[in-house]
Amino acid sequence: MGLLRIERICDLPDDLLLRILLLIPTKDAVATGILSKRWRCVWKMLPELAFKHDDQGSESFVWFVDKSLQHHKAPKLVSLVVELGPQCPPVDDVDVRKWVDKAVNHGVKKLDFNLLLTTGEPTSLPQSLYTCDSLVSLTLSNQILVDVSFPANLPSLSYLKLAYVVYKDEESLARLLSSSPVLKQLVVRRPGKDDNLKNFTVKVPSLKSFTYLTEEEEEEEEEEEEDDYLTGSLVIDCPGLKFLEVSDDRRRDSLSLMNNFICLDTAATTLIVNNDAEKFLRCLSSAIRLNLFFTESMVACLKTIEFPRVTDFVFNAAFSLYWLEPLLCLLQKFSKLKTLAVQAIESLPCSWNQPSTIPQCLSSHLEIVQWIQYQGKEDEKQLMKYILANSKCLKTVEMSFLETCDLKECQMELEAMPRISPSARLVYCTPKVCWSYKRDTYDYIH
Repeated sequence: MGLLRIERICDLPDDLLLRILLLIPTKDAVATGILSKRWRCVWKMLPELAFKHDDQGSESFVWFVDKSLQHHKAPKLVSLVVELGPQCPPVDDVDVRKWVDKAVNHGVKKLDFNLLLTTGEPTSLPQSLYTCDSLVSLTLSNQILVDVSFPANLPSLSYLKLAYVVYKDEESLARLLSSSPVLKQLVVRRPGKDDNLKNFTVKVPSLKSFTYLTEEEEEEEEEEEEDDYLTGSLVIDCPGLKFLEVSDDRRRDSLSLMNNFICLDTAATTLIVNNDAEKFLRCLSSAIRLNLFFTESMVACLKTIEFPRVTDFVFNAAFSLYWLEPLLCLLQKFSKLKTLAVQAIESLPCSWNQPSTIPQCLSSHLEIVQWIQYQGKEDEKQLMKYILANSKCLKTVEMSFLETCDLKECQMELEAMPRISPSARLVYCTPKVCWSYKRDTYDYIH
């Protein structure tokens, strides 16, 4: 029976065998070449190759990638993924350039290089990569030098991810972005330590989604070095953005938004914004889903800004902020708010002042309230009483509690609070993300 099964598989046409091989790791697909004469050349026609170093056989991995690409015969190499683990020996730039050139010359659409190497200088990629007219998706991670010191042209590039790479200079980043006229999604991850790029400017008219994240660094730097660190900037000039996520726990970069993002659906920022906070908020005022870290400078300009489209809002407050008043002010601004999430409030305690008017969102729209790490403090209790007593459309109140609070007492207090909505129910849960960011997705590989 076993022999019959093998013969039947061997009788399948090449295109069906290729579909089968695409379902298994590339190293296993290549290994099928030793099964029989029939299998010897099948893997060589695979349109997608993924080489992922798993720290096993470090010395032979680079040789395996090199030989596999040499013997690959498919007219089109749609996707190439190369991931070198930290235990892999240093890779010669010449080898990597050969791999990239091979992919470019075979019409690659998706290219993903992740060099998790712990030794050696960052790897420089060939000029052909930055002039590839077929490339749709490009991911460069870790020990890679982004050097675009020449005219670049990426007419089909729709997705770009740059994670912990090293940039030759600011001009290289500018040339890379300006060479991509149809770029829709950009993801940037930067290390806590200097990646030799002081100012980061993103000017892409076509961009729809931008994610910018920096890694928090341990506080080991001396004060004068920290002060020098805080001089960098992030400039975003992308008028067509629909999704924006900016997170910098170290507060290293000052943020400058150059447009009112009238198409914006989702915005999430965790930055201390001190300079021109009013302009910053106005740029985000068209968002539908909003997650903001509020500071005193932002609170001061709230009365002059409207948020007519916000339906989902996550509220975070700086430690030095009296948080209750700005939150109540925002509720007056969010006339269409349906979901309110309050993250753990570690800021200064506040005194309760009954608002003179009930926010429109409470009387006509608010359906879900989520409180992450509720502590049962007096100001928190007063706000919850107010929301429950005035939210006519409220359906669900999800509460998670700080570990140090009296869980039973908090639950009893919440249950005793009057509710104007007969359908409102209290749900007790573990801490979780309040609502998921829904990035636009694009069909990068056709």
